[in-house]
Amino acid sequence: MFGNPVTNPMGWEVQKLKSLSTKILSGNTPKGGSQVYVDKGIIFFRSQNIWKNRIELDDVAYIDEQTHWKMSQTSVKNRDILITKTGRINTENSSLGRAALFLGEDDSANINGHVYLVRLKKGFIHEFVLYILITDEYRDYIREVCVGGIDKRQINKEHLEEFPIIMPPIDLQQRFADYVRQIDKLKSKMQQELKDLESNFQALLQKAFKGELKVKDGVAV
Repeated sequence: MFGNPVTNPMGWEVQKLKSLSTKILSGNTPKGGSQVYVDKGIIFFRSQNIWKNRIELDDVAYIDEQTHWKMSQTSVKNRDILITKTGRINTENSSLGRAALFLGEDDSANINGHVYLVRLKKGFIHEFVLYILITDEYRDYIREVCVGGIDKRQINKEHLEEFPIIMPPIDLQQRFADYVRQIDKLKSKMQQELKDLESNFQALLQKAFKGELKVKDGVAV
């Protein structure tokens, strides 16, 4: 539909990421490091929470509101794009340059120094820009421009600001975004159904091993 977003064989207009954005910043490690984490509070995203087009909360940290507001410049807003800053380049699941869209409430999260926040200007299609950033072609591009050693690298802010983003007509971008939203809804529904199925299966196992499971006409009851 759009072609290679890096080589741009279809000749789309190209803009730099900084020209699409009102803010591009990486976070900070709060004074005291992990010692200031709390059991409940403001979500504090680290690189292990940001994956390709998804945010994982299994290993998420929390900070209190006082710490959060001391770092107010990187308070996350709904539909901000989060991008990981560092990682190894020779692994399939490298944390370098992974990107996801934050869909939570404004100011309910913050980021550490290994994550960038990109806040787009009004009028740009977040899902489309995110799609560009998570393509395989863009992954290779990021690995070329990042800096560091033979294995572990990082994306400098200056490089991130200069990322080229193709700009097809806005109606094409919107059609793509609508399609992505439909697919995401379907995925969420299927994931919930799988979760429910697994829960029911585990319940049946518990009954079976406790001797509580009864079978009638070949069906567990």
